[in-house]
Amino acid sequence: MKKYFIRYFLEFIVIVMGISTSFWFDNYQTNIDNSKKESEVYLNLRTELELISLMIKKRDEAFKFDSGIVENLINDSKDMTYSYTDLIIAVTDWRGFSPSEEIYTSLKYDGGLKYIKSTQIKAAIESFYGSKSSITANMEDEIIVQREILKYLHYNHPRILLIQNDDALNDNDKINIFKKVLNKNLTFKSLLKAKHRFMKSKNKGLDYYTESHDLLLSLINKKL
Repeated sequence: MKKYFIRYFLEFIVIVMGISTSFWFDNYQTNIDNSKKESEVYLNLRTELELISLMIKKRDEAFKFDSGIVENLINDSKDMTYSYTDLIIAVTDWRGFSPSEEIYTSLKYDGGLKYIKSTQIKAAIESFYGSKSSITANMEDEIIVQREILKYLHYNHPRILLIQNDDALNDNDKINIFKKVLNKNLTFKSLLKAKHRFMKSKNKGLDYYTESHDLLLSLINKKL
């Protein structure tokens, strides 16, 4: 009886060890596969972040250039390092901001983000991809004022818009004509000041977006 017990016990141990080894190997293989998929997620996100880096640089320069022109006009500065076309764009138009987020969106809805183990990187991803609203919210307000400015000029000072293509006048002449209208018209100046306020807030939003971008890219580079 004792002999049979030992034999069955040994068989039981062998079976248990076999099952445990199988589970361990499967788990080990799963961890390896998940680590590979995590690295792939990081590589894909880094590709997108590097593309966004280029757009951030271009938008930052353009946003600050436009804002500087409007500030120059409001303060009636004599330092005019811009053309009349630049002026018209800054005053009567707006620059958008639409960075590519296709890779992040795909990873989010396909479940790829679940392979990220680092809670710090997960938080940085949420922070960065949510920070665009700090730009777009102020951009939407700027667009509202921009449309009011354009409408106001069309009905009250159409010459400002028409002289842009007048070859008989140089840029300095056109800018001076614009400034004379602006300085004599409180409604126009108040609209332009409102636009400038939203432009500056948009610039601050871009600064915050840039900080979030740089942090996430740095964390991902450390993982790779």
